[in-house]
Amino acid sequence: MKIAFLRPNMGGKRSNDAIEPLAFAVLSGLTDKTRHELMLFDDRIEDIPMDLEVDLVVISTFTMTARRAYELAKNYRERGVYVMIGGYHASLMPDEVQEHADTVCVGSGEVTWNEFLNDLENGVPKKRYECRKLPDINNVVYDRSIYKGKKYSFVVPVQFGRGCMHQCEFCTIGAVHKGDFQHRDVENVINEVKEIFRTNKRAKIVYFVDDNIFANKKKALQLFEELKKLKIKWACQGSIDIARDEKLIKLMSEAGCIEMLLGFENINIKNIKKMKKVANYEFDYEKIINIYKKYRILVHASYVIGYDYDDKNCFDEILEFSKKHKFFLAGFNPALPIPGTPFYERLKKEGRLLYERWWLDENFRYGKACFEPYNMTIEEFEAGILKCKVEYNRHSSIWKRLFDGAANFKHALVFLAVNYINRKEVYNKKGIKL
Repeated sequence: MKIAFLRPNMGGKRSNDAIEPLAFAVLSGLTDKTRHELMLFDDRIEDIPMDLEVDLVVISTFTMTARRAYELAKNYRERGVYVMIGGYHASLMPDEVQEHADTVCVGSGEVTWNEFLNDLENGVPKKRYECRKLPDINNVVYDRSIYKGKKYSFVVPVQFGRGCMHQCEFCTIGAVHKGDFQHRDVENVINEVKEIFRTNKRAKIVYFVDDNIFANKKKALQLFEELKKLKIKWACQGSIDIARDEKLIKLMSEAGCIEMLLGFENINIKNIKKMKKVANYEFDYEKIINIYKKYRILVHASYVIGYDYDDKNCFDEILEFSKKHKFFLAGFNPALPIPGTPFYERLKKEGRLLYERWWLDENFRYGKACFEPYNMTIEEFEAGILKCKVEYNRHSSIWKRLFDGAANFKHALVFLAVNYINRKEVYNKKGIKL
């Protein structure tokens, strides 16, 4: 069969920060190439053709790209092409997705992929294939040849582990994996990293896409020791509580870690507790930040703004906190009720959703409120989020942070490249239709 993998983007728009979509490398690695011909098209970096002569279209979607995914699916189904849709949104909203696809993949697709292909070839495909529990991901083969000729970022994604042990109210990962997580063997990961730098001339930095690279501290230590031998640059994300182990942060720096995404989420402890962000309950943010600075690791601060104890003054407070600490990047994310999460269900029960299915609503735009804030008006919420993004990404802010931060200046080229890409994305995404 001829199979097309499609990666939609919001409104079909280009992105300046597109990294390789790992899900399709996994499926490619499982596919018998003597029986099937594969191709990949990604909205973020190219036009997705609407007239491909293929037997099967496979679309992976998040909630923010669901509207575009359904548009692509409709086009190909009308042309008589079989369509499967998977991804996090399919796992969270399978009944909705079923209305737009011939088959829905719920959960981890690698478990059911070849069963589905065999069923389809034999003319007996099921409407739904499910694997709710995380599989053993140690033997997953990432066939990156599917990206050949694609102009993705110089930051290359690698997965060490999947899932997260935490159950934050707003988080998609917790809603899908229910606290479950799996890790690959360190040797497999190291071999993959070596292969990336051997074959990908664009690769400059490896980004571990695990939601929490410290989910298994023992394995994380083993990984860092092996990465140290490779003398490469890498980045990751993890929970704040790991900073209690300064020796671990020191080892990360020695092993080549240059950036860490930290989920501060909010600077109001009442909001942190409302979010059930347990890892942040009893930590001194100032102390944590200084530990990362000490070892010259760039801090990418991530916030979720608009929770019940936030008011119109919170934006200036969070902005000043970020400027004070000269974070490498700061993600000022509006609280977003993703369907299937406890946050969505709570707001729905409280009658605060402005659109029950905001991700499909004709009137919703990126950056706009989709629920009624508790302690501010909708207008104050939307204006505050935009102000934070614009102010922090001004030319003057970028250069001031570069020269005032020791870690920032040490990694000056990476700092400037990523900050200006991020600045472009702020304006590219502003107010776009999903």
